[in-house]
Amino acid sequence: MLLEAILLIAILSTSFIVCLDKVMYPRHSRIFRGKPKLVIFSQSILPVLLIIFCLRSFTFEIFRIPSGSMKPTLIEGDLVLVDKYSFGLRVPILGYRLTPGVPQRGDIAVFRGEIDGKTVGLIKRIVGLPGDHIQYVDRILYVNGKPAKQLDLRKDIDRQANGKELKVIWAIEELGTLQHSILMTAKNDDVEFPYADLIVPRNSYYVMGDYRSNSQDSRYWGVLKDKKLIGKARLIAFSFDWQHRFAWPNKSIRWSRIGTLN
Repeated sequence: MLLEAILLIAILSTSFIVCLDKVMYPRHSRIFRGKPKLVIFSQSILPVLLIIFCLRSFTFEIFRIPSGSMKPTLIEGDLVLVDKYSFGLRVPILGYRLTPGVPQRGDIAVFRGEIDGKTVGLIKRIVGLPGDHIQYVDRILYVNGKPAKQLDLRKDIDRQANGKELKVIWAIEELGTLQHSILMTAKNDDVEFPYADLIVPRNSYYVMGDYRSNSQDSRYWGVLKDKKLIGKARLIAFSFDWQHRFAWPNKSIRWSRIGTLN
């Protein structure tokens, strides 16, 4: 989002310089003196800025996974390719729709959120659509009264970014016709969630992280407004293990993760 704002400011600035030159200094007055370097630079860079801005705002963007809230589907160091048209083209920065696009239950969405008062890009899975009655009871997700079945439960170990190991339960969750992996701590230490039972309003979605015990999501802060959506995660474009970043090239790049996404 910050880069889009910078690009927009640069486009407006260079456009102003180019327009000002056209209005204040007609072409015939430059025959002998030539144009100022600032005007020449602005005329050269403006088309490039427009192309970059349009590509970034309306096609694809690379998003870095900052935390483990989407484990085991996505882990720290993954770079995810996000398309910005599946959920509808939107006014850059503001987020208002330009074209229709309907998110589906199970889609992994990137959206604008806040961390420590700063607007950042966040990523979660859409589990509730407008009109759905969502409940989260005793670590089970209910959609319109039907539980999302958890299959193949088994004990596992979560190796965290700080090097610590945590005992967890790994499971396959059935979300409609979609099956995806989730994690929960072995010990049920869930708190009372303020938004664990609600009906999703119009133009809103209920989102959750796949790592149910390590995700600040709709259970804590409520529904996600449609205008905050950025795009749909398509695949892992690159994955870098920050713990072994000095072990280049064998251990630092997670080759097996590239091109995948559940």
